[in-house]
Amino acid sequence: FLNYATAIVATGVIVGAATYLATPKGVETVTAPGATTTVTAPGGATTVTVTAPPGGTTTTPFMLSPFDIRTNEAEWVDTKPFRKDPPWIIGICTAHRAPSWMAIWLKEIECEINALAESEPGVKLVDKVISVDSASDVSKELGNMRDLVSAGADVIILDPVDPKGSAPIVEEVVSKGVPVILPKNYCETEKYTAYSNNDEVQFGYTTAKWLAEKLGGKGNILVFRGIPGYGVDLQRWAGAEMVFKQYPNIKILASEYGQWDYTTAKKLAVDMLAAHPKFDGIWSMGGQMSAAMVDAMLEAGYDVSKYPHAGEDYNGFCKQIIKYNIPACMSCKPVWEGRVGVRNAFDALRGLPVRKNNVFPSPFFTAEDAKRIVRPDLPDQVWVSTTLPGAILKQMFA
Repeated sequence: FLNYATAIVATGVIVGAATYLATPKGVETVTAPGATTTVTAPGGATTVTVTAPPGGTTTTPFMLSPFDIRTNEAEWVDTKPFRKDPPWIIGICTAHRAPSWMAIWLKEIECEINALAESEPGVKLVDKVISVDSASDVSKELGNMRDLVSAGADVIILDPVDPKGSAPIVEEVVSKGVPVILPKNYCETEKYTAYSNNDEVQFGYTTAKWLAEKLGGKGNILVFRGIPGYGVDLQRWAGAEMVFKQYPNIKILASEYGQWDYTTAKKLAVDMLAAHPKFDGIWSMGGQMSAAMVDAMLEAGYDVSKYPHAGEDYNGFCKQIIKYNIPACMSCKPVWEGRVGVRNAFDALRGLPVRKNNVFPSPFFTAEDAKRIVRPDLPDQVWVSTTLPGAILKQMFA
């Protein structure tokens, strides 16, 4: 069995990028049992040859990106050079903290550190945690990372500001014997210790594909992106752009960077609606930005049930979908990803092997799914993929 990012093996059919990109959603793809299929990533970056097991037919549920093929190679890192006796100092360096997603992500990390710190009775595993933010500034990130090393950090959990710009500091820190863990965003260097993330390219592709099909392949749309130069933004847009290039009759009237933040996106949404009052749908790579757009449309007198909207699994957006009968889809960046990073960090400090790269599918939800995943008892700011108890979430966003 090959992991999903190199190929989907289901009921006897190998599904890869070439198949997905060439086959409309819902159309069955048939591979004879035992047949060998060669899958070439978009752009010809990597070719993978796989053999189908016995079976019949299936649909094409996921897409593949060259990055995903590269990062899912079965490579394990020997962390014995990083092994240190506890107690440890854990460093955390974030790129930004504006959206509520980041607050929950950090809380998930805190809870996982606390749980693992108590995993060996009688042994103090964690001395302290030092957490800093770089405010989307690479130069500030450089200083933060060096400060963490000077403060004695034994491992750093990093959310890189910029895939290329952050690479030199990652290489510098690792060269000093401090492992760097990337649990939500990538960096263009091979020197990091472990990377784990959802498939951001798939996130963009599947939501854009849904919107294109919902619009019948034509129409004018408004777009919300995240933060310029940030890896998650670049990957999600790469996936969405693949789709929009296939549909030349879909026109992007306006594209704005909403910073994944409700307040920033709300102002931009008001301006977008004033400049482009006639449009057919919305593609947004962030849930709080989607919620901001819906509120702006309601205030401007739009019937939001007539506008297909591709967004993200923000609890507030789920509530809007249900209340206003919005035709919508959502992908998801599981907010528990930080816990995977903490486990990699602890394993590295114990000298245990860690997987170099681990990319997993981005969940996909429709308007019908919103009724199942919504948390009506919790604040809008919650992200439905969280593992945190409701009591903690209510306290965080009281």
